[in-house]
Amino acid sequence: MFLVGGPAFSGTTLLALMLNQGDLVCLDEPDFHKLKECHRSIPILRAMFSDCHFPDHPLRDLGYAEAVELIKEREDAITPRELGIKTCDEVFLAYAELYRQRGWPIIGIFRDIRDSLVRPAEEWITEQRLNYAYRMVWERRNEMDVWIRYENLIEDPAREISRVGSVLGRQLEVKRNWAASEVHPCMLKTERHQLLKVQRLSSARVGIWKMAGKRYSRDTRRTARMMGY
Repeated sequence: MFLVGGPAFSGTTLLALMLNQGDLVCLDEPDFHKLKECHRSIPILRAMFSDCHFPDHPLRDLGYAEAVELIKEREDAITPRELGIKTCDEVFLAYAELYRQRGWPIIGIFRDIRDSLVRPAEEWITEQRLNYAYRMVWERRNEMDVWIRYENLIEDPAREISRVGSVLGRQLEVKRNWAASEVHPCMLKTERHQLLKVQRLSSARVGIWKMAGKRYSRDTRRTARMMGY
């Protein structure tokens, strides 16, 4: 069992894609705790492992502790494979608390908030909300087994994936390219995730704030500095 996450739009989906290899399976925002999101979890596992038995999701929302038990049961069903989940923001931190108690690896990824804000915000997000999320997760980074920066992952993927592999106890392959079939439709949640369709690592969205001509709030500038940008 392992957990991957960070603030929204910080490269979490890319990292989840890169960690789907060998005996590792990393689901993208399966949200086992939410009944309305159960199409992102058990049906995907059933499609991937048709020879394994996965009971239906309980017909109700779950507490995080219950969800973790459910995830562990699903991992047991695909043994000897190891099951990871990727999520963001408060949900990531809620799961992280329970994974840490059990000694399961927690992997974080961060990105320059200014790059995340170049594109028009989704209806559910604001600059203020994103600042809150980035700071909230950043302040808990020392509770993670390893954390990396999106920019470093793009610049030197071998080094960063090696760091992640060290906490998973594996020598991981560096995925600089991938097949279209590896990008599950559930990963393409918004226009922001369309870069995955390029099927290779790309620096196209690193440092884009510098040329965007966008004005940022004082809070955003402070958040970037706080995070070492």
